Amino acid sequence: MNTEKNNTIVDEIATKYPQMLLPVREGESKSEEYKNAVLRGLPVPGKAEFIESEEDRIIEFETPAGPISIIYFALREDFEHALRALAHKCEPVEIIPSVGASTIRGLINWQKIKQHKLAYLASGGTDWSGEFRKFTADKSNYIDSVILLSGGYYSAILPEEVGMESGEWRTRSYQIRMYHELTHFVCRSEFPEDIDAIRDEVMADAIGITAANGDYDPALARLFLGISGNTVKNGGRITHYVDESKLAEAVNDAEKWISVIDNALQNLYGKDIFEIIIELFKSLRK
Repeated sequence: MNTEKNNTIVDEIATKYPQMLLPVREGESKSEEYKNAVLRGLPVPGKAEFIESEEDRIIEFETPAGPISIIYFALREDFEHALRALAHKCEPVEIIPSVGASTIRGLINWQKIKQHKLAYLASGGTDWSGEFRKFTADKSNYIDSVILLSGGYYSAILPEEVGMESGEWRTRSYQIRMYHELTHFVCRSEFPEDIDAIRDEVMADAIGITAANGDYDPALARLFLGISGNTVKNGGRITHYVDESKLAEAVNDAEKWISVIDNALQNLYGKDIFEIIIELFKSLRK
């Protein structure tokens, strides 16, 4: 179950994570203003360095691993700026073009802390320092995970490669990217000790494809990874997960997992997408 709302989102995000409004520049993570925003929750004056689009949105999901916010920026510049602000402590790190989404864990949500303080004082509480220590002793009270999503075509695949018009492919790309990241979030949270880069990417793509299209398409799975027969497209996504010396082995692994997942999904269609994620992952475990 999820609820979706369309509005201008940067100020809304900044009430939770004030660092969103800080400038991105060399050394910002060590500045006093950064510490004031992140560690003390002090508001940041001034205008955020975002262009913003009417397509930007926040989506709240309840997952088997707990709640998570998905923040979608239609413009690449805004996605990169938000990623630097929230994941890279406002430092101007390079964001490679193939990065279209990121799960960020461990964010301090100052809105939750301030709301609890108001409720505590309104109830007659007089020892906020002690209550603050008690409240923050449980990280689930105030620590968030978020998923940042960008616009654009999934895996840098052009519309003609999937036989769709640009607008339709952008919509499908958004859905695939969102459910791909949700799959990683759920599996890494529920099964943190069981990680296999190739299997996990093939599975996350499979869930994305299934959520967007209604069923799995092995040909799309290969296209997204850059696999064509026994060769790999130059810059194909699979090359990001293994050293070149292990690429042939990775392609074989990917082909194996595509086949296994295709077969496993035949018995899972029609179920809730999060049920599919959990049951499919359990069937693939080492």
